[in-house]
Amino acid sequence: MLILPRSNPLYENLLVQKINLPDAMKKMGAGGFTGYLGYGSNSSEGYFIFIKGALISALMLEGSKRKSGFEAFTSLFTHVLLEGGAINVYRMTVDLAVCTQALLHGTVILKPEQVSSIDLKVVFAQMKLQMLNGTALFSTAERSAMIFYKDGAPIGFYHDAAQQIETSPAESQRVAALPGAHIEIRSTPPADELLHHNFLETLNIDRLWQASVNRHAASQPQTALKAEPEPKPAPATVAPAPPEPEYDENIADHEAQLTELIDDLQEIAKAYLGRQGSDLVDNLIDLVGGKTALLDSQKVTAFLAAMTTQSPDIDPEVKLEEMIDLMRSEIAGRLSV
Repeated sequence: MLILPRSNPLYENLLVQKINLPDAMKKMGAGGFTGYLGYGSNSSEGYFIFIKGALISALMLEGSKRKSGFEAFTSLFTHVLLEGGAINVYRMTVDLAVCTQALLHGTVILKPEQVSSIDLKVVFAQMKLQMLNGTALFSTAERSAMIFYKDGAPIGFYHDAAQQIETSPAESQRVAALPGAHIEIRSTPPADELLHHNFLETLNIDRLWQASVNRHAASQPQTALKAEPEPKPAPATVAPAPPEPEYDENIADHEAQLTELIDDLQEIAKAYLGRQGSDLVDNLIDLVGGKTALLDSQKVTAFLAAMTTQSPDIDPEVKLEEMIDLMRSEIAGRLSV
C-alpha cells in the first residue's frame, strides 16, 4: 500500500456504497477541491488527485499492476461494483498536491539507492540548483518518510506515523539513518502545467460508470429461470409467413442503447487515441452499415477488425489489445441488458 500524506481529512473510511462516486468527483471538481481521494478494497487501491478542482492524476493498483488515466477509472468502477470498499478524502495545499502527484507519476530523478551509498548533500544541492518540484522518499522494510520540494527548497516533511505535515526534518532524518534505508526522488511540473490536463473534461465519467454498471449487470447470474410458454397448436393449412428481417425487432428495442453504445465506443477510442480515435469509430461504424450493424455479430467482428488494423496508423504505441477488449466487452454488456 502506498503511503501518501494524510493531513486535513475530510472523510475517512467512508463506505463507497453510501455515495454516488461519479457525482462526488464532479462536486469536488465544481467546488475547486485541492487534495486527493483515496480508495481501498480487498484487492485494489486507488488515488485521484485534484488541484483547484481539476482532476489531474488517476492511479489504480491491482497487486503489481498499475493502471492510470482511462484505465484507472474503469478499474475503480469495476472494483466498487464487485467489492464495495471505502474512500478517504484529504485536503491539502496546491504545492503539496503537486508533490503528491510526483509520488504517483513523477519523473524519476534518482532511482532507489541505499542512502549509505550516496552523498545526500550533493543530491539536495543539485535539486536546489535545478529548482525541482517533487518528493524525496526514504524507506526501509518497515518505515517510510518523505521531504516535499518546491523550486528545489523543502516545504514540508511527512512520515508513516505522522498526523499532519511537519515543519521539522527530524523524523525524516531518523528514517534516512536506519540500516538499509533507500532514497528515491521524483519530480513533476509545476501546478500551472498540471492543470492543463483535467480528466473531468477529457473523460465522461458518468458514461464510464454506466458502462461499468451494465457490464456488472450482464455478468451476474440470473436469479430465476423464466417458465417456458405453453406450446400453441399450429394452425392448419396456413401458408408460412415470409421471414422477417433478422434484426428489425431488435432495432426498435435497442435504438437508445445503440446511440449510447456508440458514444461509449467513441469515449474508449478517444481515451486511447485522442480525438482522431473518436472520428475513426464514427467512420468505421458507417462502413459496416451504421449503428444497427452492432446488432449483427459478424458486422461487430468486422468493425473490431478494422479498428485493430487502422488504430496503429493514429498511434503506433496504442495499447491495442486492451482497447479492443474494452470495446468488445462494452458491446456485449450494453446489448445484454
